[in-house]
Amino acid sequence: MNSGPWGPWNNAGNQKPNNSKSNGFENNSNGEKKSPPPKDPNRNPQNDFEDFFKKIIERAKKFFDSVQEGKSPKSLVGLVILGILFLWLSSGLYKVNTDENAVLLYFGKFYKVATPGLNYHVPYPLGQVIKKSVTAVNTEEFGFSSSKRKSDDRDFNAESLMLTGDENIVDIEFQVQWQIADIKDFIFNITDPNQSIRKSTESAMREIIARTPIASALSDGKSKIEQETKILLQEILDSYGAGVRVVLVQLRRVDPPAQVIDAFRDVQTAKADKEKEINQAQSYANDIIPRARGEAAQAKEQAEAYEKEVVTNAQGEAGRFTAVYNQYSKAKQVTKKRIYLETMEKIYRDMDKVFIDKSAAKSGVVPYFPLNEIKQSKQ
Repeated sequence: MNSGPWGPWNNAGNQKPNNSKSNGFENNSNGEKKSPPPKDPNRNPQNDFEDFFKKIIERAKKFFDSVQEGKSPKSLVGLVILGILFLWLSSGLYKVNTDENAVLLYFGKFYKVATPGLNYHVPYPLGQVIKKSVTAVNTEEFGFSSSKRKSDDRDFNAESLMLTGDENIVDIEFQVQWQIADIKDFIFNITDPNQSIRKSTESAMREIIARTPIASALSDGKSKIEQETKILLQEILDSYGAGVRVVLVQLRRVDPPAQVIDAFRDVQTAKADKEKEINQAQSYANDIIPRARGEAAQAKEQAEAYEKEVVTNAQGEAGRFTAVYNQYSKAKQVTKKRIYLETMEKIYRDMDKVFIDKSAAKSGVVPYFPLNEIKQSKQ
C-alpha cells in the first residue's frame, strides 16, 4: 500500500515509524540524540499554524492520490475525515462589515484587529472572532425608558433623584450616547461595558449636579451641566481604558420631586411675585424721585424768576417815582396836572364813555354821544 492520510506505510502493510525524531530530540548518523534548535522568540504563532495546515494539505494530497489508485483499504474513512477537516477549516472564513471591527483571538489571547472585508482565522476551538460595530451610536437612558416595555429591575427614582449644590433634591431624566472608539480596549478592559458606562454616567451626573444650585439646574444652567458631565464622563472612561467615546449627554427633564412639586411651584410663584413687586417699587421710585426733583427745580426757578421780576419792577417803580418826584419838586403844578391827566387816561381808557350836551336836549337831537359804540363800529 501507498501512504495513508496520517503518514507513510510500507508495501507489506506494516507501518514504519519515523525514528528520526523522538520526544523532541533528533538522532544523528551515529544514533546519538541531538537537541532541537532553540525556538525563535520573535516567531509569529500564525506562521506555525500556516506550516501546520500546509503539512495537512500535503498529506491530504497524498491521500487522494492513493484513493485514485485504489490501493488504500481505509480510503472511505480517510475521505470522511478529510471532508470533516475541510468543513472545519472552511468555517474559519468570516466577513467584517464596513461599520464593524473584529478582534481575532487564538487560544483566548489577542492576536490582531481585523478590518472590514473577507478574512480568515483558525476555527474554534483554536481561534475566535469577536465583531462589534464601531459606527453605531448606543444610548443609555436614566430615570425613564423610551421602549414600550419598561425594564422591571430598574429603579427609576433611584436613578433620577439627585442632590444639588444648595442641598435641594431634583428629579432628572437624561440620556448618554456613546460609540466604540477602540474595540480591543472595549473587549478586554471592561467586563460588562453597558453596566460600566451606566455606573460611570450616573456618577458623573451626580457630581456635576452636586456643584450646581437648583435655580441654575431648573433654568439656564442645563447646557452647562450637559457639557461638564460629558467631559467628566469621558475622563472616567479613559481612566478605565474602556475604548469608548462619549458622543452626547442630554438632559430630558429637570424638575423638583413629584411629592413636593406643587409646594415648590408655590414657592417659585411667591419668589416671582416678590421680584415683581420689588421691580415695580423700584420702577416707581425711579420715576417719582426724578419727577419730584424736576418739579422742585422748576418751582425754584419760577420763584427765582418771580423774585427777580418783583425786585426789578420795584426798582423800576422806585426809579420812576424818584424821577416824578424830581420833576414835581421843580414844577409842582405842571407835575400835578400831568399826573392827573395820566391817571384819568388810565381810568377812562377801558370804560364806556357817553357825553351829554344839555343845550342839545331842547332841539330834539340825541343828547348823548356813545363813543364806545362808534369805536366798536369802526373796528
